[in-house]
Amino acid sequence: MSLSFGEIVEPSTRAFWDDYDEEAETSGPSIAPYVNVPSSFPNNSSLLFVRFRLEWIWYSDPEESTGEQALQKTLQTPFHFVIVEGQKIGAFIRKVLLDGKSNPICSLSCGTVSIFHAAVEAVLLAVSEELEPNLFGQITQKLSPWVEAAETLSTITLQPAVLYKGLTEQEREKVCIIKALGAAVSLADVGPLEAPNVVTGVAAGAASYRKFQGKSAAVYGCYLDSVILDSASSEPILRLLKALRVPCADRYELKFKPSSNLYM
Repeated sequence: MSLSFGEIVEPSTRAFWDDYDEEAETSGPSIAPYVNVPSSFPNNSSLLFVRFRLEWIWYSDPEESTGEQALQKTLQTPFHFVIVEGQKIGAFIRKVLLDGKSNPICSLSCGTVSIFHAAVEAVLLAVSEELEPNLFGQITQKLSPWVEAAETLSTITLQPAVLYKGLTEQEREKVCIIKALGAAVSLADVGPLEAPNVVTGVAAGAASYRKFQGKSAAVYGCYLDSVILDSASSEPILRLLKALRVPCADRYELKFKPSSNLYM
């Protein structure tokens, strides 16, 4: 039996869907708390889904203010909101932001998203290392108070260079290529993001949220030859952060730690 591409084939029985409906009815509207599934969990790949409830963990003194009060405090004055997203980006931001002396004001319970506040520069910086696509929407929703209230929004996504389609020969020789979309700042080494390339993740969610609110946003895609940033690949990113008023170092040095004493 041949099937045309995209044809919908309905199952011959509703037994599966009936069981699913019963499960949804009995579970009710409550949402289960965030659960970390260990890698040693048996048959981990057979799990259909794990439900999450993301909450902000504030590092302020609970006797001085509640989480909601701390949130409202960050919204009192005009600010620029910057979202940086990428694998292993947290350690890099902690080291270059305010000469490594900045600590997050809060983090999500999933442990992959943190908020930094540079009060003097009026900049809020969100750092996300989340890789689970099912959480991108929830994380965007938790960031929505800042996304809505910010005067300007800029998102920076770090991606492997092999994912970018349409690189020129000259761009292939670079360790970091930056492409932009929307209300981006004008930099010499930043080119336009062209089709068929797309932006995904929390950065895309936040930019789309702003668009539906009738507000502008700037989206930057940084395409790297390696997910591990070094002094060469981090240089264009540091220039971009400075252009976005983020107080950061002029240079980043990667320090390797020996994982074995075999040759010492």
